[in-house]
Amino acid sequence: MNNEMELKGVFKAEQLEQLKSLSAITDLAVNKAVSRVLTTTYFDTPDHALHKHGYSLRVRKIGKTYTQCLKRQSEPLGAIIGRIEWEAELPDQIPQIDLLENKKIRTKLKRLTGDNLQAVFQSVVRRQSRKLKFDDGTTVSLDIDVGEVTAGDAVQPICELELELLSGSAAHIFELAATINQTVPFRISTVSKAARGYSLLSKEEPRAQKWRQSKLFKNFTGEQAFVDNLQQAISYLQANEASVLLDDAEGIHQMRVALRRLRAGLEIFQANIAQEKYDWIVSEAKWLRDELSAARSWDVFIDEFVAPVAKLSEPATRFELLLSAAEKERVLHRKQARSAVNSARYTEFILGLSTWLYSDIWRDSAPSPKAMDLSAAARKFCVKQLKKQNRIVRKNCQKLKKMSEEERHNLRLVMKKLRYTIDFSANIYPDKQVLKFQKTLSPIQSRMGYLNDVLAAELLVEKMLSAEPNAATPAWFYTAGIVIGWHQREAKFTEKKLFKDVNRFLDTKAFWDRK
Repeated sequence: MNNEMELKGVFKAEQLEQLKSLSAITDLAVNKAVSRVLTTTYFDTPDHALHKHGYSLRVRKIGKTYTQCLKRQSEPLGAIIGRIEWEAELPDQIPQIDLLENKKIRTKLKRLTGDNLQAVFQSVVRRQSRKLKFDDGTTVSLDIDVGEVTAGDAVQPICELELELLSGSAAHIFELAATINQTVPFRISTVSKAARGYSLLSKEEPRAQKWRQSKLFKNFTGEQAFVDNLQQAISYLQANEASVLLDDAEGIHQMRVALRRLRAGLEIFQANIAQEKYDWIVSEAKWLRDELSAARSWDVFIDEFVAPVAKLSEPATRFELLLSAAEKERVLHRKQARSAVNSARYTEFILGLSTWLYSDIWRDSAPSPKAMDLSAAARKFCVKQLKKQNRIVRKNCQKLKKMSEEERHNLRLVMKKLRYTIDFSANIYPDKQVLKFQKTLSPIQSRMGYLNDVLAAELLVEKMLSAEPNAATPAWFYTAGIVIGWHQREAKFTEKKLFKDVNRFLDTKAFWDRK
C-alpha cells in the first residue's frame, strides 16, 4: 500500500515543448527524460459500484508489462491530491482482486463486484518522466502526459503535468509549480483520469460544490484548526472552478463563499500571521472576489429579481428587452469570471497559499505581540473572535433604524464574519446551543442581504441605461420600473420583519458564554 501525494496541472498542447525544456525542471533532473506510452484500462461493474464507493480499479500496460492498481480517493489536502493505492503485477490485462494485499479491502471489493467486472473506459497517453532532486534532498517525480481518455464514442484530450512527492517536503512541489507557472501558465486540477472517464460515461457536467464545514474537534489546537480551514478553503475554491468555467451561477456563488470563509478563518488567527503575508492573501482574495462579484450580481438580478416579477405579469414577453440587456451584461461578466479562474494570477494565488501552508513559514514568521500560542486549544482562538464580532454586531444592531445604507452594508459584512466564525467553531459547543443562536442570526442575514440586493438592482438598471442609452425604449423603462417598484415594496415589508428579528437576536444569550 502506498500513500500518494501529487499536484496536477492542466496546460495547453502548444505549450508542451516549452514545458519539457524549462530550466527550472532540467536543472533539478537527476536523469534523462524517459518517454513511454501508457495504455490504461479501467474496470468496474455495470452500475459502477466501485466508483460509487470511492474506488478506481485499473490495469496499465507499459510495453509488455501489466500492472493492476486500486486507488481510493481521499479528500484533497488543499491543492494536493492524496490517494491510497494498492499495486500488483499481472500476467495480462485481466484484473485479479485476489492479488490485493489488504484482506479487508479484498473482501469488500469481492462483495461489491462479484463476477461483474468489465472494462468501462480507457486512457492512452505518452508520458515523459523525470526524477527531480532539491538541495535539501527532497525528491519529486515529474510526469508530463499527453493523450486522451475514451469512453465509448466520447473522447477527452489530456495535457497534464503531475508532480508527485517521493520523499521530503511537499512545499517544494508548490515552489517548483509556481516557477513553472511564471513561464508556462497552467491551471491546477484535482480531477484524476479516472474521474474524467466516469464523467464521460455519465455525460454529466461538473456541478458546483457547497461548503461542508469539517468537524473542528474539541481537542484541536489552534494550529490544527488553522491548517484545516485553509486546506478546506483551497479545496473548495478548486472544486468550483469547473462549474465557473461552464458559466454556472452556483459555482460562482460557492467560490465567493469559499473566499469569505478563507478570510474569516484568517481573521481568527491574524495575530499569528506575518502582516506582509496576511495583506497579500487578503489582497489576492479581494481581487478574485471582485472578478467574480459582477457576474454574481447579474445572476441575482436576472434570476431572483426580474424572472419572478415577469412570471407574475401578463404578458411576460414585455420583459424581453430588459432581460436581453441584462443578459448581455451577464455574458460579459461571466467571461470576466472565467478569465480570472483561467489566469496565471489565480494559479499563483493557490500555489502561494499552498507553499506558505506546507513550508511551515507561517509558524516561524514574526507575528504580532498579541499572538497566541498555536499549541493552545482552538477554542481559545474562536472565543476571542466570537466575542469581538458579537460585540460589534450587537452594538450596531441597537441603532439599526437610524443607520445609513452604507452603515447597514458594513453591519451585514460583520454579521457574515460572525456567522462564518460560528460555523468554524460550531463543533466545539453543544449542537442545540449553537443551533438556537444560528436561528436568530440567519433571518437577519437573509433580510439584510435582500435589502442590499434591492439597492444593487437599482444601480444595475442605471448601468444598463448608461451602457446602451439608445436601447432604453418606453417599454424598457416601464418593465424596469415594475421590477424595481415591486422589490422596493417588498423591501418595506422585509425591513419591518428585520427589526423584529434583530430584537430576538439581542435577547438571545451567546452560546460561548454558557457554562
